[in-house]
Amino acid sequence: KMSELQSGSIVGAAVSAIANFSRTGDATECSFDAVATAFALSSSPNEVKDQHESDKDNDDDSISKEANKAAAAVLHHLGTSLPSTKALLVRVAMLRALNRRANYALPWLSVRPAQEISSVLGGLAGFGASCDRTGRSRSLSATSDWIQAPSIARRVRNCRRLFFGSVKLSLLDGLLLATTTPTPLSHDEYELPREVRTVRVNRLKARRAMSAKNATSKKKFSVFAQLQHETKAWSGAALRRGHVAKGHGGQKRAFKVKLVGEGVNDYSGPYREVFTDAMGEILEIDDSGRGALGVLDPSPNNTSAIGECRELFIFSSHGAKGAVLSQLGAVSSEEVAIRNGFANFLLDRHENVREAEESLLVLGRLAGTSCRHNIPVDLFLPLGIVWTRLTEDTFDVSLALNEIDTLACKQQKDSTPTEPPAWESHPMLVVQQHMLNSLADGLGNVLPMEIMPVFTGAELRDVMCGRPEIDVELLRRVVEYEGYDEKDPVVGYFWETMEEMTGEERRMFLQFVWARTRLPMKESDFEAPFKILRDTKGDESEADEALPSASTCFFSLSLPEYKSKEVLKRKLLFAIKNVTTMESDYVTNDAEIGEGWRGM
Repeated sequence: KMSELQSGSIVGAAVSAIANFSRTGDATECSFDAVATAFALSSSPNEVKDQHESDKDNDDDSISKEANKAAAAVLHHLGTSLPSTKALLVRVAMLRALNRRANYALPWLSVRPAQEISSVLGGLAGFGASCDRTGRSRSLSATSDWIQAPSIARRVRNCRRLFFGSVKLSLLDGLLLATTTPTPLSHDEYELPREVRTVRVNRLKARRAMSAKNATSKKKFSVFAQLQHETKAWSGAALRRGHVAKGHGGQKRAFKVKLVGEGVNDYSGPYREVFTDAMGEILEIDDSGRGALGVLDPSPNNTSAIGECRELFIFSSHGAKGAVLSQLGAVSSEEVAIRNGFANFLLDRHENVREAEESLLVLGRLAGTSCRHNIPVDLFLPLGIVWTRLTEDTFDVSLALNEIDTLACKQQKDSTPTEPPAWESHPMLVVQQHMLNSLADGLGNVLPMEIMPVFTGAELRDVMCGRPEIDVELLRRVVEYEGYDEKDPVVGYFWETMEEMTGEERRMFLQFVWARTRLPMKESDFEAPFKILRDTKGDESEADEALPSASTCFFSLSLPEYKSKEVLKRKLLFAIKNVTTMESDYVTNDAEIGEGWRGM
């Protein structure tokens, strides 16, 4: 039987899912008519017939088919026999009242229990004061053996699923604003202040290095390595800047990017591009089946193509191993508990492990900076052992192991089916928890990790990574046309082509027009509309010979008036698959060309 907290969490998640398709994205302001329509469709389709007619003329409150599907997908966890729509709306009213008060109260409430940092109360797991800030050494089995003192912070954590996603994001946005490093304005409003440093990145040399088989060159000349070298002496305060320059499309930034050898000014496109390129390099796989940069490796399920989560990556361990308990001599059960609680600090660390830890620290800093500046990145990391750990939420250790290595999970179940401590001390989980410490340290340089326990693991992943799939309908809702009308044939050809594209081709298209590979989670998160412009550079009679062009700084696509969909599709795919540099702002001089292409 489901508890009130569990059922309330599901109803709250359904309301948040519906609100994601509204223009404001605020679940506390989403109308009851909109919620009732989606709930009635999930419980009894016959109740919706009369409401469809009344909602047709109200664009603000009408809910799309996608919103109805999203709500139904969440509500199916309540079972086949849902309560009446009226009963569900009563629960929604209670949740809205709670969240409206939470919106004002959460900034004033602590989400870290006092017991966690108390030696007198034994910490959370009986080991005295906590030596970490993200639950990185917490033993779930040991925690259950100790009395957990009641507190407001513990209640906030336990009720985290009752808070709407929009309320949590509002809290995070407020804290990000409060922790932003002040940046004085420049005398020229079109110039960046001197406090905003310039980072030089040679993408031409990086691509040459990544295409070679020399691992040392990859780790030295990749975009990720160049960013690591350029920012290694920076404090977290430098990355917490959020300067918005005039004419830069509202993009926040911590530094300016100079792409060596490419004729482009950084009006925000190159800034987003280096984050996208760096994350793409980290996910590249070499001939041996491991990560090309030695930062992330494909999970065993990814390598073997088994299990449900085959796209995930795990932290590169480089053969790191923990101390074997049998080598420690005769130990008591209390000593075993202590050892398991701090197992991830007892690894055999060699030079490669230390390099991986440093790289993960940089990865955390870059991921935190991109999150502050609303740039979703590709981080295909496991939900259980990474995102849920960062939010200090409870999780099933067996499911976490199964997510990355189904065969190891089956083997563990056969050997120790009912011993949770043995699951927690599984060598792979111990090593991954140790490497997570470095990522958490990097994130903590830039983000307020103390408030992450108000999120669930899935919510934190969505905040930092955005939508994994490119939703064409979402893109269509934020589009603006200049020189074209929505009913023009070439516009219809374009959207039909987008629908026919594969997921990878859509990602390449988004990087072509916006220098990023993921969309925001909802319509209200877009800082600028997607613009489709008529290409007026050439003769209209020769439009079929021209290629489309894009301005990544301003999220716009210049589209010639093609005569057929086949021509548009061929030209667009050619453009997004063959673009290599940004060359539209100025003519690059010989000296810069020589420097940029020297690595080739």
